[in-house]
Amino acid sequence: MTLTRRLLLLALISVFPAIVIWTYTEVSLRRAREAEVSDLAIRQAQLVGAELERIFDGVHSLLLAVDETPSIRNFDTASCSPYLKAIQQKVPYVLSFVAMDISGHVRCRPTGTIDMHRYYSDRPYFHNALGTLDLVVGEYTPVFEEGGLGPHPVLPIALPIWNDRGDVVGVLAAALDLKWLSRKLKERTVPEDGSVTIADRNGIIMVQDPRPDGMIGKLLPPHYLAQAQLKSIGTADTVSVDGARRIVGYIPLSIPPKDVYVNVGLSTKTAFASINQAAQRGFLLIAAALILALSLSALLSRAFITRPFEIVTNGIHAWRRGDYQARISLPTKSGEFGVLARAFNDLMDDVVERQQALRVSEERARLALEAGHMGTWWYDPDNHVGGWSAQAAVMIGLPETQTTLDPDQWWSILHPEDKQRVSENWLAAVARRGDYEDEYRIRLPDGSLKWINSRGRVFLDIQRRPVYFVGIFQDITEQKRAEEQQRFFLDELNHRVKNTLTTVQSIASQTLRTTDSPAQFKEAFEGRLLALSKTHNLLTRKSWREAELQDVAEQELAPYRKAGDERAVLKGPEVKLPARYAINLGLVLHELVTNAAKYGALSSNTGRLEMTWNVTESDASHRQLHIHWIESGGPSVATPKRQGFGSRLIRRSIEGELGGTVALTFANDGVIYDFSVPLSHPAGAAA
Repeated sequence: MTLTRRLLLLALISVFPAIVIWTYTEVSLRRAREAEVSDLAIRQAQLVGAELERIFDGVHSLLLAVDETPSIRNFDTASCSPYLKAIQQKVPYVLSFVAMDISGHVRCRPTGTIDMHRYYSDRPYFHNALGTLDLVVGEYTPVFEEGGLGPHPVLPIALPIWNDRGDVVGVLAAALDLKWLSRKLKERTVPEDGSVTIADRNGIIMVQDPRPDGMIGKLLPPHYLAQAQLKSIGTADTVSVDGARRIVGYIPLSIPPKDVYVNVGLSTKTAFASINQAAQRGFLLIAAALILALSLSALLSRAFITRPFEIVTNGIHAWRRGDYQARISLPTKSGEFGVLARAFNDLMDDVVERQQALRVSEERARLALEAGHMGTWWYDPDNHVGGWSAQAAVMIGLPETQTTLDPDQWWSILHPEDKQRVSENWLAAVARRGDYEDEYRIRLPDGSLKWINSRGRVFLDIQRRPVYFVGIFQDITEQKRAEEQQRFFLDELNHRVKNTLTTVQSIASQTLRTTDSPAQFKEAFEGRLLALSKTHNLLTRKSWREAELQDVAEQELAPYRKAGDERAVLKGPEVKLPARYAINLGLVLHELVTNAAKYGALSSNTGRLEMTWNVTESDASHRQLHIHWIESGGPSVATPKRQGFGSRLIRRSIEGELGGTVALTFANDGVIYDFSVPLSHPAGAAA
């Protein structure tokens, strides 16, 4: 009798068809019930939303009526406060009314006490009401101080106040009692074993049932926040804040009632109670049939399957013990087991040849690992022992002969900041029953750090428990250093671009305010932008580290100097300027040269300009740069009646940006500038 016929015999006495029918019926019933419960959850959520809209409409109508009262419009405190108190007593679900003027002062409230020293214009509902000129549903407020209330959760609802001329003169707000709202919704809309959650536009919970005490005033859980940001009504099977599993129907913030998130949950335990009972009865019947089928199969399989299987496995065990001469011997008429035995016997004939090929392959793998700065590792969780190849041992600073290591010792060389993440990734790989990959730092015996990329795989037994780990190490220290350097360069470039754009924006704005025509603006702006560009070119040649003061000055005076011409003299020691100093002094020198060319020494053939500088040191850490700018022989000058943008730019660059001082003298035949700028110590500047 063949193995196929024996398996067919077992299949005939099994209860597989009954299991399929039961499973199909169960799945169909559950899907239908899920659709029904989901639709019911949406309807319940819409019912809560409709109830909220009805309440908001009622408050809106009440605020409109109050807004029409002359004492409210005129902020007549003596009349409006008793009026609001009388209104509040008739609508107990509104704990307080408050009328504030356009500055945020409370002018009317039921308590009658007015504090003109406090402003409440920072309230979000106050800004929104003035901005939209319509009814505004505010945000969760634990203490409504402007209404004279103590700690009590409320929802502000606000409306602008118009005077008789149609001007907005303030804001009228009502504090809706959230505890009353919770009771109201629970009585009218929440089903048995159900839940309801209502949050404001910021995701702060205003109404929660059950467990309201622990959740009111807190941020929605992440999965509820995601629902609040959606664009359409929907449902989700989730665990509510009280730990019960429910099917939740939700209304996002963008759907009426707008700016309010609503969800209503229906208990899956209650919804599926009848189906679960029927499923339990069916399961018991199928279990009884399955026990009977297994009993019959056990009696028949001993003779036809178990005995041949034992002969095959005994042969395999002999091979595993190293007896490669062992063979499987079955009776002639053994069916598929005979075919399997012959296949195993043929396989063993190839073992010796394949072992030789395996040794060659292992040698190739070893060479490849050495070339790629990699090594292998392994770990046996049952015996709590692990190890690695000689290449891996050398990589982590150990002798190549030390190929085994206690896991606790390995744990001790991990960087403290990486231990928790390494542990979590290791456990996650076991939970996923799949591959493992991680990057972490280890401490070498000499105290230095090394980055390791570790990849591996988890091997499981038939009970799906981890029995062996194997993987590779790779030294990625150089790669990490390169990545860190790249991030540094990107951050530095971003910082410099931002600073440059800020400087250009300031130059454009100030130049525009101090010029009288587009042509004048174009000439002044292009000149200052060109000065900035030239300084940037100098800094670019030095990788934005520093620039020579001599180079900055010469490039600004280049258009006005000729070979052998001593009208413009530059004299001073070598001074290396950091990037920020070079940019600001470049702009200052551009303004000085431009003024000299237009109105000063460089505007006439007899004029002379001299720029000298020196560096003084008061102690080992304080250095001061002094620049002396003298114009002579040019047109006579006089003290100007107003300060132009050029003068303001010079003072802002020297005094504001560089922390220096500016001294200006208007002599008869030219201006004299004296600048003093603090420089950092050379070692600090280089750093």
